[in-house]
Amino acid sequence: MIKYFKILIISILLINSVKAETIYDALASSYLNNNELNSQREKTIAVDEDLIQALSIFKPSITGTINQSDYLNEDQINSAGTTQVDTNYQPKTNSIIIEQKLFQGIPDAMKARKEVKIARYELKKVEQNVLFKTVKAFTDVIRAEKNIIITQDNLNLSEQQVELDKGRYERGAIKLSDLAQSESSLASAKSKFIKAKNDLLISEQNYTNIVGDEPKNLKSENKLMLKLPISLNDTIQSAERSNPELKISELNYFKSKDELNSALEDLGPKFSLSYKLSESRDTSLTIDERKQSLFGAEVEIPIYQGGKNYSSFRQKKSLKLSKELDYLYKKKEIKKEAANKWSEYSLKKSQLDLAKTQLEAAEIAYEGIKQEYENGLRTTLDVLSSRSLLLEARQNFIQVEQDEILARFELLRITGNLTAVYLELEAKSK
Repeated sequence: MIKYFKILIISILLINSVKAETIYDALASSYLNNNELNSQREKTIAVDEDLIQALSIFKPSITGTINQSDYLNEDQINSAGTTQVDTNYQPKTNSIIIEQKLFQGIPDAMKARKEVKIARYELKKVEQNVLFKTVKAFTDVIRAEKNIIITQDNLNLSEQQVELDKGRYERGAIKLSDLAQSESSLASAKSKFIKAKNDLLISEQNYTNIVGDEPKNLKSENKLMLKLPISLNDTIQSAERSNPELKISELNYFKSKDELNSALEDLGPKFSLSYKLSESRDTSLTIDERKQSLFGAEVEIPIYQGGKNYSSFRQKKSLKLSKELDYLYKKKEIKKEAANKWSEYSLKKSQLDLAKTQLEAAEIAYEGIKQEYENGLRTTLDVLSSRSLLLEARQNFIQVEQDEILARFELLRITGNLTAVYLELEAKSK
């Protein structure tokens, strides 16, 4: 195996000798602790309450009333001019009213059910985005850690080259310009190493913000066991079946039908039944106690409301057409995006193979040119150019390696499968 890989593997193993955290551990932690995802969960619970409120119209409303009064009649004179005795009575009435609306609220209830489903898909959408950001943050840290090793190795090689060139310059084997080239390369290597450390710090902070924990002993996994689509058609069909954005658009279209039916309901009569039972005491000077029951049926017919109801109906009709067009457009967009994600995934797999070949060739070339330089067959510039290509090949490999992993998870996200359930995450509350 290539020397670079040996150094990299040994370094990673030493770092991960303590308990390592895999990408699945990070995903599980983010699934439980991410604030954005937890906030969306609470919003989903709130939408569930809207459904309960909408369904309440199908149940009777029961209202109890207690009324207590105190009447004092003084200085009373009848029609004959005779003064009446002062009176005082305290009537008390207890009543209960039961009301039931008939044939009302069905479109609103159907709309509320659609909103519950939409909230579920909104939650799934946020979950997918959070999990993808977790994968990005995890692989950013892994790539940054590998880049530290690469730039550190490059810095060590640059320091060795400068020391070697100083000795050769003192012996008169090379010119001062050759030594200056080596020293310039060393300064560049130091700069790249400092930048690599800064990039790692930024990646670790971003990881903490998303996952909720600090990155400790992250374990790089080259062979992730993911259930991916097997073809372009499979990708498109899965996206059309399960993509949350498409399902949200579809449900919004169906909801607009319910809103149109609700506006139509406002144009028709409304029916309701009521039953009132009351018990009164000391209601007057002549009646001490009375029980009364009342059964009523009511029909409310809208005749004219200033054109408000008809305007609302026309408005909902236009919005329904708009939602239908939005859905058809979103369907085309998701199909196109699914095809793009499949193509990108296929491209990244090919690029990863090519990056491996490039790295192997750069490693062999550098070793050969370095030996030829030591034998006086190559110049300092040849060595520096070869090492620059080696550094570029190493950094390109770890970047393409990350891109290939992200492309896999992008494929899961577009097909609606980047979820804790599909990934079988062991997400348990601590």
